[in-house]
Amino acid sequence: MLTAELTEKELKSKLIKELDKLDRERLLIVLQFTSRLIAEELIDAVTHDWEIGKINRAAIKKALDEHRAKNPYGIVNT
Repeated sequence: MLTAELTEKELKSKLIKELDKLDRERLLIVLQFTSRLIAEELIDAVTHDWEIGKINRAAIKKALDEHRAKNPYGIVNT
């Protein structure tokens, strides 16, 4: 069976088996690669949303302010 014909579940299983064979150094390389793929997807999504006006400086500031209000850093509950 060609790799292109495998289901998502079969691909994940095959990938896990291959990962189990790798040493630490090669696992780090795979982790860096997958992290880069995820980052590129996020950058593409944010860039698109920025270009269509869905994200702007005011929206970012509002989101940060709301997050900080819900998660006050530096305050220790004792």
